[in-house]
Amino acid sequence: MNRTGKRRKAVMYVEAVVADAKSSDAWSTWEDDLGALALLVSEEHGRRFLQNTSVSIDERVAVAERAAGGNISPRGFGLLRLLAEERDVDLIDDIRQRVIRASDEVLGVDRVHVTTAIELEEAAVQDLSNRLQAPARTLRMTTEVDDKLLGGFVIRRGDDVLDLSVRARLMSLAATLR
Repeated sequence: MNRTGKRRKAVMYVEAVVADAKSSDAWSTWEDDLGALALLVSEEHGRRFLQNTSVSIDERVAVAERAAGGNISPRGFGLLRLLAEERDVDLIDDIRQRVIRASDEVLGVDRVHVTTAIELEEAAVQDLSNRLQAPARTLRMTTEVDDKLLGGFVIRRGDDVLDLSVRARLMSLAATLR
């Protein structure tokens, strides 16, 4: 199947998950389930096993349940069963990302990822969080350290990137001087 067909199938699964999450207020359960499912299929051998039609679907799902260690709800395993039967387990990460975006939109959540050159002190993280907090929205901020930045930080919110790193400034200066 081509990329467009796969994308359409992913959207179909997302619409079903979103409908269920809305009707049962199960957004966090679906987010957790999809994260755990993505982990199950993150390695090639796991993905291939789940799509292996020479093993019964019941056995494939049972193995996945044991591997997940109780971290996936019955709804999540229902989706996994369907994806495995349709040989669509490679769509899980795409489904996960789309469901998270839908969840964030419905629940008013902004996810922000901040990359810094050095580890920030708790007070600095709190100050940055307060500055990034939009009114009537919930902020979920994650941070990471990347010593390649040399200094400064990079803020990612969805598709928006604000690069205030020394590295970016040096690259911009070099481009200007050429």
